[in-house]
This record gives sequence, C-alpha cells and structure tokens, in this order.
Amino acid sequence: MVAHLIGFDIPLVLDMEMIGPGEGEVVAARRLIERLVACHARFFDAVLADALYLEGPLFNLCIEQGKHVLAVLKENNPALLTEARALLQGAPDWGGSQQDRRNQRQVRLWDQEGFARENIQVPLRLVRSEENWTQRKRIGRQWVVEEKQSEWFWATTIPQELIPARQLRQIGHERWSIENRVFNALGAHWGLNHCFHHDPAAIENFLLILFIAHALLSCFARRNLKGALGRLTLLDVARRLLIGLGSLSPHWRAPWLAPRQHLPP
Repeated sequence: MVAHLIGFDIPLVLDMEMIGPGEGEVVAARRLIERLVACHARFFDAVLADALYLEGPLFNLCIEQGKHVLAVLKENNPALLTEARALLQGAPDWGGSQQDRRNQRQVRLWDQEGFARENIQVPLRLVRSEENWTQRKRIGRQWVVEEKQSEWFWATTIPQELIPARQLRQIGHERWSIENRVFNALGAHWGLNHCFHHDPAAIENFLLILFIAHALLSCFARRNLKGALGRLTLLDVARRLLIGLGSLSPHWRAPWLAPRQHLPP
C-alpha cells in the first residue's frame, strides 16, 4: 500500500505499508493511515481512494483522526450507487455544462449531501459527473473523430461549503496520478517491478529507498535545472548524475561502473 501526495509537480510518496499474508488491501491501508496521521498529519487534509476503500471501518478511522475521505463509488457498493443514480438526476446542480479547459471536456455535475449509511459515522456527500469529449484516432489511413462519454460517482465526507463540486471532480480524477507518476513510471524505468531480494525487510527497504531517490531526483531536476529540464528527461538526468559521480576523481572509480571480474553464477 502506497500513500502518494497529490497536487504537486513532484511525485512524492509519503509512506508505504506491506500487505500481510492472508489479509486484504484495506486492512493494510488502515495501518498506513494510522501511521500517516501519527507522522505526517500536517501534510494532508483528506484521503483519496479507489472504490475498494469505500467501507465503514476505513471511513470511520479517517473521521476519528480528523481527516476527510473521498472515494470512487462503483458497483461494489450497489445500494449506495443505486441511490445515487436515482437522486442525482434532472437538471445539473452547476447550471448546465462546465468547460474543463485542461482536457477539453464538457462536464455536467450533480451534487447532494445527507446520504446516511449505517456503518459510517457521518452522512456522505455524493457527486456525479457526466463528461463528454471528442477523441481523434487513426483508423486505416484516415483520421476519425469519435464522440466519447463517461460517468463518474464519488462519495465523500467533504462538505459543500469547503470544496465545490467542480474542484472535487478534479481532485477525484487525480487518483490516477499514483498510477501514472509512481507505479507506471517506476515500474517501467526504475526497477520497481523487479525483486532484487526475497527477504521481506530487504524488499521494503528497497522500495523506500527507491521512493526517496525518485523524489529527491525529481526535486533536483525541477528546482535546480529549470529550463534545461525541457531538453532532458528525468532518466537523462539520472544517467548524467551517475556518470558524474563515477568521474569525481581519477584515483577513484565508482563500483557500479567497474566491469565484472567474474560472471555471475
């Protein structure tokens, strides 16, 4: 389980928790939230999660710790989803279509509070987003423009007077940043998916070191290189730093740059 801070241009992982044998993700997520509140409470105000985490114990834990929760609402909560579909209808609560300039989508929003659940301590706020856009793709030897549509539901403890539905929708879509900026990037280029050692402590230490190194390198590249970052990828920066460390002194050579003396067994 990984906690990733959203809303910043640097991919910053706050903490992680290993999933124990025979337990699910949500159990490990509760342990992670307890440690996050104890160690990094001032860094975040709310927990953003996938539909799997829309359950009473996790919501109640966050509420007791003074943190809000925002989770995707899907078919794994059929009763609440049916209620949301029935009540979030008619004219949108945000006066027709809202233009999302970032990804050129027409967005319609419905937003209501007061959905009480027996296993959650406070009433929930439900937000529905209907999004339409055009997508241009190549079919055969021609460009074809297709009309696309998606529908999203979110359940949250964040009240309307604190964050409007338009901003809440943007936050909800930021959940994908942990996939794109952490798991996909580190898995494809930084060895996240490779098991270098099978000891549980070694695996955990490698992951923590990788998250720290990636955050520090991203911070250095964005804050120190400034305009040069547009010409270099983060991998290019890492390679140049590696070569630079290996050539600090003519009398010292970095071990990772030395050729292998013996073939591995």
